[in-house]
Amino acid sequence: MEEGGELDRFQRWLQSRLADAESIESEDDKIRTTNRIQNAIQECINFREIISFQQSVENPFITREDPVRSVNESEVGPVTTSNGRCSNCDAELTGDLEFCSLCGEFQ
Repeated sequence: MEEGGELDRFQRWLQSRLADAESIESEDDKIRTTNRIQNAIQECINFREIISFQQSVENPFITREDPVRSVNESEVGPVTTSNGRCSNCDAELTGDLEFCSLCGEFQ
């Protein structure tokens, strides 16, 4: 992560707000504001650690320029039955369905 990044600026801003919170007169408001800012600073630190860890891990996905398997359109085609019977269970097929109503086999 770059040294002068937005995350560093945000964390420095939160730290300056933490110093400003000490001047709050109400003790309850001071504690609540201080806790919120400290939690935000801790989340900023956690996020920075996650980002640095993710940058150290290699991308698990492989990008290929050519497809792994070439698709040949002539090899793929619907299986048709000329006799109106299911090729799986030999039941009679209904003409408007593309599958067997008895076994569910796609025709």
